[in-house]
Amino acid sequence: MNEREGDVIDCVVVGGGAAGLAASAALGQHGVQHVVLEAGQAGQTWATQRWNSFRLNTPGWTNRLLGDQPHAAYLTAGEVVDRLAVLAARAPIRTAVRVMNVAQAGTGFLLRTSDEEIRARTVVVATGDENIPRTPPVAATLPGSITQLHSAEYRNPGLLPDGAVLVVGSGQSGAQISEDLLVAGRRVLLATSPVGHVPVRHRGYDSFELLHAGGFFDQTLADLPDPALMRATQPILAPGGKPLSLRTLARAGATLTGRMVAVDDHRVMFDDSTEPNVAAGEAFASYVRAMLDAQIARTDPTSRPSRTSEDDESDVSVALNPPASVKLSTLAAVVWCTGFTSDFSWLDTALLDLSGRPRHHGCAGSSPGLWYVGLRWLTHRSSATLPGIPKDAATVAAAVAAHLHITRRDP
Repeated sequence: MNEREGDVIDCVVVGGGAAGLAASAALGQHGVQHVVLEAGQAGQTWATQRWNSFRLNTPGWTNRLLGDQPHAAYLTAGEVVDRLAVLAARAPIRTAVRVMNVAQAGTGFLLRTSDEEIRARTVVVATGDENIPRTPPVAATLPGSITQLHSAEYRNPGLLPDGAVLVVGSGQSGAQISEDLLVAGRRVLLATSPVGHVPVRHRGYDSFELLHAGGFFDQTLADLPDPALMRATQPILAPGGKPLSLRTLARAGATLTGRMVAVDDHRVMFDDSTEPNVAAGEAFASYVRAMLDAQIARTDPTSRPSRTSEDDESDVSVALNPPASVKLSTLAAVVWCTGFTSDFSWLDTALLDLSGRPRHHGCAGSSPGLWYVGLRWLTHRSSATLPGIPKDAATVAAAVAAHLHITRRDP
């Protein structure tokens, strides 16, 4: 099978990050000739949007996309970039090529890129949907004397001016960056949000291994008690086997506050959600522990529920005294750990819903020959993560191969 027949490519993969490279590897296994188009370098967001102390929160044995590694390894961002570069070297990838538009054209697609127009029989969109830093409007009300960085720009405490640092957002990034600052001896105020956390160990067992065996990471939207939970921030998973939660950060010296709501000439104001946010995190942890107990009962029916000295203490109570406001003069910097958004405006409007998001059912797009890999909750909880991407990539590659076979067979 030639890559081009009559100047039509069998498949174009848009995006050369983990999702695109996983899709490329899976397409190669099916013998599908294809090209991967990447606007920057392979693994661009991993190379440019991670801090120095960053580590994966999933252990090595779950990240087989990145090659062999120790069972309990928690790779750094640099190690991930290096391993993605190895995958890219095996892929038919073209870097520094930005896709400007994708539209259906007859039975295939027309892609307008920064280099040329490309016709393709099939397209796999693997750009992800959380790669553009998102900062709330209140950021514009802070004075210029306060350094502001998004988590995508933060690298290490030494790049921030001396003084207290306000971290806004307590999901995975906010928790890890707060810990990084605390280790460096910085004063940290953490504006919290209702984010769950997963205990590192439970009753002497590794929680991650139990959750994996019990299918937690393979949960679909249908498995959720409330579909709205898909929009919630993913729970905190502690990298390296260390407990990480709002309570552990408070015990380490962070001052927890409620949500940042306003700024006037002299102060930053917070609401009174600190304790409810902590409670929400612990409620999720309790929900997880119930799942862990059920999995232990399935694998070891003779086991009896009991805590052990090995269990983490992320749920141990800690005294909270959240301030309603802080003086602007006491703050040196704000780190916005407020997440990411996406821009799919380069897809033809016929492929998008009214909110500008791709229309799809599972991995399949709204038009025949179009698929997605790497979107959050695409088919299951881990669809946008390194452990979960290969599963969807394999599904898509098989579908692409079947589609090409059928369209070539049918007149």
